[in-house]
Amino acid sequence: MQVLTRASEVPSRRAASPTTGSASRWTSAPALGAIVLALAGCSSAPPAPPATSAAARPGGGTVETSANANDEAASACAGWLAAQQRGEGRLYRVDAAASQVRIHVFRAGRLAKAGHNHVLGVERLEGQVFVPAQGIAGAGLELGFRLADLAIDKPEWRAALGPEFASVPSASDIAGTRANLLRTVDGERFPAITMRSTAVAGAFPVLAVKLAVRWHGQSREFDVPVRVARPAGEAALRAQGALVLRQSDFGIAPLSILGGLLAVQDELTVEVDVAARPADTCG
Repeated sequence: MQVLTRASEVPSRRAASPTTGSASRWTSAPALGAIVLALAGCSSAPPAPPATSAAARPGGGTVETSANANDEAASACAGWLAAQQRGEGRLYRVDAAASQVRIHVFRAGRLAKAGHNHVLGVERLEGQVFVPAQGIAGAGLELGFRLADLAIDKPEWRAALGPEFASVPSASDIAGTRANLLRTVDGERFPAITMRSTAVAGAFPVLAVKLAVRWHGQSREFDVPVRVARPAGEAALRAQGALVLRQSDFGIAPLSILGGLLAVQDELTVEVDVAARPADTCG
């Protein structure tokens, strides 16, 4: 998964209280019937928390005020384009049609079998990559996508992952998963997730990228190994990498209902295969 990307915001989800039934669900549970549906999917989302001042958090990253939660960090693209014009490197724009991002969401709890693991796909990935003419000094990446554009549980994606993803969610399951996902991650306030490289080490074709991920108004940095060959001439660039995002690292309480009998694991795995083509303008 190529995880060099621009930091933007991402919606986050709040876990519902098992007694109030205010939680939204990533995992559908048809076997639990009307009781679980009433508890997990039918009530209103909890009110937004009050704005807080920016403050350092344990483990790195920053908590941002609500007023600034949707502000995007300035793009480095203009500087990369200027460097290209000076002959110092090459700018590449992400080709969404040729790129692939998969996010895996895992069920948990004693009643986990009543729900589904989920596969989310990013089909409108945006961003750019800069490759220096020599070495890796100045290399960088920015990526981002909108949560509303996520595709959910396509049968071919699930079939490729084996028995733990063998169940086939119905159209209504998928529609409910989408609605509950966007509600629980507060998609209106935090509509996107972005990633940006803050440092690059190693040597082509294996790079060590320090990646700043911005989600739910908070930023965290991750060390991500990325495999990417230096393109020749006007050839496309391709990079692959993977990382684990923990919802709790971004101030999101993983969903848990019925006293934890049905829940979502904290960890989300993200796999990225990014294709990018030479560009002469910023997107």
